[in-house]
Amino acid sequence: MRHKTISPALALVLAFATASARPAITAPPDISPVLDHVGIQASNLGRSIDFYTRVLGLKEVPAPFPKAEARWVAFANGQLLHIVAHGRPGSTHNKWDHFALAFTDLTPVIARLDAMHVAWADMSGGRLLQKRPDGVTQIFVQDPDGYQIELNDAGARR
Repeated sequence: MRHKTISPALALVLAFATASARPAITAPPDISPVLDHVGIQASNLGRSIDFYTRVLGLKEVPAPFPKAEARWVAFANGQLLHIVAHGRPGSTHNKWDHFALAFTDLTPVIARLDAMHVAWADMSGGRLLQKRPDGVTQIFVQDPDGYQIELNDAGARR
């Protein structure tokens, strides 16, 4: 049996005809989710709550759990940080494994950290205010379980 060859133009027409017979792939609906909460684990729940409320100024809010195995703190915009009691909260965290808190000015934040003897650093571990390429100034602190938290002045741009 001999096979016939088809012209490139006919091959293109057949390809389009076959493609149009397939079901169309639709794009997902246009969604823009907002951050609802971040959850972390703590080896000492009380110590972590103290850090996030007293040092960083978040406000504790009621958690819907009858046994105090988790406590929630709220950011100024109402988003939540869920802190869950756990004996071994995880491995060491580097600065790329973080969440960020935006302030309008880092000067009073740094003064508070220094007054409370809370260590802060730039991305490389030095003690300099670091400018990101987008112009935002940032520093990092660690919570009692080693989670990295970026503190920046991006709030001044909002």
